[in-house]
Amino acid sequence: MKNIHFKIGILSALGLLLGACSEEFLEEKPKGAVSESVLADENGINLLLVGAYSRIDGYAAGEAGGTGGASATNWVWGDVTSDDMHRGDQTGGWSPINLIERYEVDAANPWIDELWIANFDGVARANDALRILSQARENIDDQAATQLEAEARWLRAWYYFQLRSKIEKVPYITEDMVASEVPNDREIWDDIEADLQWGIDNNMDESPEVGRASRWAAKALKARVHMFQREFSEAKPLLDDILNNGPFMLMDQYYDNFDEEKQNNAESIFEVQYTVNDGAGDANSGIDHRTLFPRGGDVGLCCAYSAPSFDLFNAFKVDADGLPLFDTFQDDLLLEDYGLLDTEAFTPTDVALDPRVDWTIGRRGIPFLDWGPMSGGDWMLDQAGMGPFLNKKIMFYKRNFKTISISSPTWSAGLNGNNWRLFRLSHVILWRAEVAAEENDLATARDMVNMIRERAQDDLVMGKVNNTTFEEGHVLDIDEAQPAANYNLGLYTAFPDQDYARKAIYHENRLEFALEGMRFQDLVRWGIDEATITQYLQSELSDGKLPWLQGASYTGGKNDHFPVPQTQIDLQSEVLTQDPAY
Repeated sequence: MKNIHFKIGILSALGLLLGACSEEFLEEKPKGAVSESVLADENGINLLLVGAYSRIDGYAAGEAGGTGGASATNWVWGDVTSDDMHRGDQTGGWSPINLIERYEVDAANPWIDELWIANFDGVARANDALRILSQARENIDDQAATQLEAEARWLRAWYYFQLRSKIEKVPYITEDMVASEVPNDREIWDDIEADLQWGIDNNMDESPEVGRASRWAAKALKARVHMFQREFSEAKPLLDDILNNGPFMLMDQYYDNFDEEKQNNAESIFEVQYTVNDGAGDANSGIDHRTLFPRGGDVGLCCAYSAPSFDLFNAFKVDADGLPLFDTFQDDLLLEDYGLLDTEAFTPTDVALDPRVDWTIGRRGIPFLDWGPMSGGDWMLDQAGMGPFLNKKIMFYKRNFKTISISSPTWSAGLNGNNWRLFRLSHVILWRAEVAAEENDLATARDMVNMIRERAQDDLVMGKVNNTTFEEGHVLDIDEAQPAANYNLGLYTAFPDQDYARKAIYHENRLEFALEGMRFQDLVRWGIDEATITQYLQSELSDGKLPWLQGASYTGGKNDHFPVPQTQIDLQSEVLTQDPAY
């Protein structure tokens, strides 16, 4: 019987508990164990791959990741850490996230441990599939075996990308290594690239079954890895290939990319697949963000742990030509109904805004999809602590309540089957714009940004709400023929210089992908994290707003990444070392 080694604290797929054992143990299979011989064919490898895919949302019932620390949405690591989102509901629950948002993380923070364990569990599952595949190749058609290996390598690369984009000192463990002996003493970007390139070189399927990684997904992820290293010349051919030869096209409307009725659409390159009401309880739903939905008021879900910042809302301001205010949007900060009860009179600002604002942020007096207009602080627990805004991108239509959302009673009735779009064509377009800007090809950079902006120009939230208060029993007065707010979005006529082009592209990334878990790591890879976060904190906390966040500060070179969990250092003290910054 072959020994199977795995990192302490990391669970292996399908309970392959085949470690060294006595003769008595050999005579009686342990409960929950699966013999390798049973899995050594195409069906068995597929089962292992399903197990590896199932970890991609960061969740496994009863295991690390259950609270969202390893979520594919990256709402903690990419949004809460940035200038885009507050954790919200700060008066209770999940205090470790408050420390993350205040940039007071240490190696004992349990969310760091959860991030590490859940993603290494995904690595272990991918490695199980690869190792048993190597033993079973003679039983599998060559083309099928190649595709299985390519998908397993893509999954391993994804889990490592999740880790390395947040933690600098990560061991790269492959299927032929003794996991407990692998140190974290070298850079692993090249290893991630090699796993992805293997699938590309070996003709990974371009259109596999929905939910499986394709060759296009491998190219998109590899381009993203190169962008993190500022390897623009290496990213460029991958991005061009997707743009010029891929089957993808921008959807007609911006919100099509978040609409549960338009999943796996023409713009999508890879989606994390969610389902509900499938007999599996809530295990296959988007459980990794189960606490981010509105609460109270006319919605009554749970738990409003996702509160867009004042800074993000104000970033959608535009000038008379419908162009962003890169350097001045923080002036005269719009607070909307902050500090007001829903029974007090309030009218949304008439300042001109990019229309994507109201597909991204829920705010008082604006229709919240088909749930009716958000009525204010009664849709959240603590408006004074979290601010007046809600996350709209994770929501589903009321008409699909208990069909696309979970039908059985639960404390988190917002759980739903709306997929998470991990990579889509708009990502590729704006990454290609960034490459063009770095090459000083300003015309191409402008055209790429305008392609994104043109799609969003006419995608307006409709329904002008004439109510100013929303006390109990209110009658809604809505003019459905009118835009909900003062929207304006213009196209760039030129990028006059490289610095302007960078500002335009960085800002466009923020507007297009707000609350999608990308912002903080983008700030870091652009090298503007310390200046941006410092200015953000100064603006966001002015005049005593958000008392619990007062005094927070950001230190570049440390707060731009996270430590190795102390639990892992303790378990492998002679193998793993802590990041010197911690």
